[in-house]
Amino acid sequence: MFVDSFHPIVDGAVVAMEISAEGLERRGHEVVVIAPGPQVQTPTKRKVHYLPSREFKSYPGYRIVISPSDMLEFLRKERIEIIHSHGLASMGILSLTAARALKIPHVLTFHTMANEAVKYYSPLPIRQDFMVSLVWAYLRNLLKRPEVVIAPSAPIRNELLENGVVMKACEVVPTGVDCQKYSPERFDKAFLDRYGLVGKRVLLHVGRLSMEKRLDVVLEAVAVLRPKVPDLRLLVVGKGPAEQHYKDLAKKLGVAERVIFTGFLPDEDMPKAYASAEILVIASTFETQGLVVLEALASGTPVAGVRYRAIPEFVQEGKNGCLFELDSCAEAIQRCLLRADSMMINAVSTARDYSIDVCCAKLEKCYERSAQILADSK
Repeated sequence: MFVDSFHPIVDGAVVAMEISAEGLERRGHEVVVIAPGPQVQTPTKRKVHYLPSREFKSYPGYRIVISPSDMLEFLRKERIEIIHSHGLASMGILSLTAARALKIPHVLTFHTMANEAVKYYSPLPIRQDFMVSLVWAYLRNLLKRPEVVIAPSAPIRNELLENGVVMKACEVVPTGVDCQKYSPERFDKAFLDRYGLVGKRVLLHVGRLSMEKRLDVVLEAVAVLRPKVPDLRLLVVGKGPAEQHYKDLAKKLGVAERVIFTGFLPDEDMPKAYASAEILVIASTFETQGLVVLEALASGTPVAGVRYRAIPEFVQEGKNGCLFELDSCAEAIQRCLLRADSMMINAVSTARDYSIDVCCAKLEKCYERSAQILADSK
C-alpha cells in the first residue's frame, strides 16, 4: 500500500490505510507499506519501506518523495501482487509507475479532496480558481489510469464523475469501523473526570487541526450556545498546523474555558472519548467519508454533521444525528442534545453496516476486478 504520509503524521488516509491493512491481514493477506521517509521514524508493527523525501512547505508535516531508486527492487523482493495507493500526490504517481513496471493491477482510493486542499495550501502563487482547475486536470489524468478507483462514499464518486473524471472502474467502498473497539460500553466516567467534564454536556471534535476541517464553525456554535446551555463543553481531540489559530479563536469568542484541547490521545483512549461524549460535531466540508462519523455512531454517539459531501451518506436527520448548513451548526447541536438518548440505538445499527469485515470483503472484490480488467486489457 502506497501512502503520501505515514506515522508520525496521523491523518484520515493513514488511519484508513491502517484499518484496511489490519482487516486484510486478518483475512490472510500480507500487506507492506511504501511511504515518504519521515524526519524521525517512529516504531510501527507494520513492514514499511521508506523512500527519500523532502518537506512539502505548503503543508507543514507532509513530505514529497525525491528519489524512489530502490522501490522496484523492494517490491520485486516482496513479490507484490497488487498495488493499492492511498495517495494522490507523489506516491500516487509512483504507485502507478510501479504497477506498470511490474505489470500488476493498480487500485487507488480517493481519500482527499485535493481541489479543496489547494484553497488552503496552494503550492503555487497563482489565482485560486486557476489552481483548482489545474488540480482537476491533474486528477482527470491520474484517475483514468488505475484499474479500479475506490471512492469512500457515493457522493464522492458522483463528484468525480460530474467533474469529468473518466475511470476504468469506480467502486464505492468505505473504510470499515471496528464495532467491537468502538461501542457504547466504552463509556468511562474516569475519562470525563480527567478533563473536568463529569456532569457536563460534552461535545466532541476529532480530527487533524487544520484550516479545512472548519473547527471555527464549531467554536462559533459553542459561543452561540453559551447562554442557552451553560454546562456545554467542547472536547477537541487531535493536533495540526492550525492548533494555535483555533486556540486563539476560542479566546476571542470568549469560550476558551469551555473548550479543552487534548492533543493526540493514545489509541486506547479513543473509544472512551467517543462513548463518553454526548455528541460528535463535524463541520468539515473536506470529507470523502469522515471515518470519525462511523466511529462515533458505533459508540452510540449521535453526530451533528455538515450537510455536504460524504456526511449525509452516514448521518440521517433525526435518526442517528442532525445535519446543518455552515451557518446553522448551533441549532443542529441543540436538536441533537434534545434527542441524543433516543438516537443511540440507530447510531449503533448504522455503524454495523460498515464493519471492517464487510468493507474488507468489498475491497477483496475490487482487487479481483482490478486483476480481471488488467488481464482483459492485454
